[in-house]
Amino acid sequence: MRDIRRWARLTAYCLLVALQPLLTGCETPPPEAALREAVAELESGLEGGDVGAVMDRLAADFRYRDLDRKAAGRRLVGVFLRYPKRQVSFLNVDVALDPVTLREAEVTFNALVWGGRATLPEDADSFRVRSRWREADGDWVLVDLEARGLSE
Repeated sequence: MRDIRRWARLTAYCLLVALQPLLTGCETPPPEAALREAVAELESGLEGGDVGAVMDRLAADFRYRDLDRKAAGRRLVGVFLRYPKRQVSFLNVDVALDPVTLREAEVTFNALVWGGRATLPEDADSFRVRSRWREADGDWVLVDLEARGLSE
């Protein structure tokens, strides 16, 4: 009887050890965590002047005021050239996932932006941003956004 219990424990232990990599390898980040990571990548792309990283986060049908995706990319290049030294901070990031699909979300945050040509900033502003995101092919992309100055 004692040998049977020992064999059963050994079998269960071996099975647990064998299945552990499979169970942890299948883990995908929850939608909110993946979306927060996408917002952080957008923030670092804006601060680093990486047009490609920012454009990767914009949906094909992206809209901002009267700008489409292509026009937004051109505007980014102009801003990055005008302000080679810039700082971007997203504060109070609030994520509201669509509870039904978990593939659409609204993200609101305060954006603090300052920059210039030298170390000291020449211009600074703060905005309240409301953005809509959508999961497309496993990545979160920005569909549209609205930004108003905090002083408005």
